[in-house]
Amino acid sequence: MRRLGLLLAFVACAPGSGTSTSDVDLETMSTTEVASTNPPVQTVTGETVDPDTTGATDPVTTSSATDTGTTTTTVITTGGSDESSSGHVDPVCGNGIVEGRESCDDGNDDETDGCTTECRIPGCGDAVIQPGEMCDDGNKSESDACLNNCTPASCGDGVVYDGEEECDDGNAVDTDDCTAKCHLAICGDGYLWAGKEVCDDGFNDGDYNGCSPGCKAPAPERCGDGKVQPAYEHCDGSSGLVGVGCSDDCLYDFSAVPQMSCSMTCSWAGPAGCDQADADVFCKLRTGNPQAKATSFQLAAPTDKGGFPCSDPKVVLGDPDPRKLLGLLTEFGVNKAVYYQESKIASTHGAKQVLQASLLVCTP
Repeated sequence: MRRLGLLLAFVACAPGSGTSTSDVDLETMSTTEVASTNPPVQTVTGETVDPDTTGATDPVTTSSATDTGTTTTTVITTGGSDESSSGHVDPVCGNGIVEGRESCDDGNDDETDGCTTECRIPGCGDAVIQPGEMCDDGNKSESDACLNNCTPASCGDGVVYDGEEECDDGNAVDTDDCTAKCHLAICGDGYLWAGKEVCDDGFNDGDYNGCSPGCKAPAPERCGDGKVQPAYEHCDGSSGLVGVGCSDDCLYDFSAVPQMSCSMTCSWAGPAGCDQADADVFCKLRTGNPQAKATSFQLAAPTDKGGFPCSDPKVVLGDPDPRKLLGLLTEFGVNKAVYYQESKIASTHGAKQVLQASLLVCTP
């Protein structure tokens, strides 16, 4: 009887209807299956949780007893959120709202206004050519085609442009170790490297008037060695003529010659007598320019200073003849033998009019 009474008491404590949790093998159920069991799950604290309720954001821990006397715990996650597990919301560039690490957000895709499409304040280095910039490659390299100040690389900016320049010292001097074209100075470049070269004619093969190989000495035969080379020079240091100089190219310098006789058969060019053709020859000789022309000239009485005398060899001016034959001066553009007389033009030529340098205008 005692056993019967205990059995009746146990039956009386069981649920009256429906599916009992004791009727389900909880050990074989999944978490989801447990979470979907109705009626509402009783928590270990005795609280009632309705799994169908939406909007919950915190997980719910439930517990139920099994036939074996153990407890099964289930975590139920309900509701939802756009945020990550850390609660951080990623910024959206272009929504017109400055968020997170954005510097700006104007809500448009215009790269040249006050805010780029990366939501950054525009400036040199953002890889977008903004007003006032000539280039923008978006990097910090100073040796490429665009400098860090957003201007194109160029010879003379003081920055060596890789692959394009050998050097760049920021100046336009050709006589230092970096030329104005951003090439390293070398013997043979035609520029005299101050303190390093004695000469540099761009060839340095030892030819006349040139520079010896190595740029350490001028060529053996050259203008300035004090020796007249008839094939190349009229003079070297001195012309040997009173009133005539010697140019840096070792040619005659007639710029101080005051007069030219051109009357009658003494004409230097064109018909007899002094005319435009004679004035042109006078300009070529005085300037040393074979392209020179006389833009104006006047005739005047001769003086007893020196000058170009009568060019006709048949004319006898005395014994000995005071004229000195200089020969053909093709370097001056004169294809006639040139004579020069150091003094007494008036005494030997009489009162015949001559071309006066003071009344002559040449160009160029």
